[in-house]
Amino acid sequence: MESHQAERTLEVIRMLMERGTRYTHVCGSSGIAAGLITFAGCAVVAWGHLPYDYATSFVTTFVVVFVASFLANLYFTYQMARQNHEPFWSRPARTVTLAFLPNFVAGVVLSVVMCREGRLDLLPGIWMLLYGCGALAMSFFAPLSILVLGVAFVIAGILALLCFPGHEVLMMGLSFGGLHLAYGLAVSLTRTREVKLPLAEVELSSY
Repeated sequence: MESHQAERTLEVIRMLMERGTRYTHVCGSSGIAAGLITFAGCAVVAWGHLPYDYATSFVTTFVVVFVASFLANLYFTYQMARQNHEPFWSRPARTVTLAFLPNFVAGVVLSVVMCREGRLDLLPGIWMLLYGCGALAMSFFAPLSILVLGVAFVIAGILALLCFPGHEVLMMGLSFGGLHLAYGLAVSLTRTREVKLPLAEVELSSY
């Protein structure tokens, strides 16, 4: 009995130490929101009635999609930090932001170059590849789900660049829409189970 209690105590200490060094505010709602916003952006571009040429409509729409997804992520992350009584702009949050930042800057620069060269067909693949690399960089300081997301986007980016150039809306929908939605649902379900398990343990210990 004492051995079991000691193991549980060590596990709690380990979890507290990991929480102080790893980014834990990974919210499934952010992924779901990003996926749905991306689907909406794809629908707008496919609709084809924006008062601009196709390239301008595509880039403008997905810039709006990025801003809306980013704001949704900020909102849900803030709400999670508030529920956990933890700071929003913590040291782990600053760490993952700095880890992702170089890939974001590279994405902006390459987007400008591709638009100037008229290579809109390569933009989705470039965005996926750099987003995946950014997630992989973050995964050293975040849960395993970020690693899985990063690998998925890297693979999607490679396929988009090598096999499906010229299918911009389809690839954006499948990757930033579909992968984000699947990721968000998986994280939400996992968190629901994690909440139920401790409650079950408490109920069993009361007998």
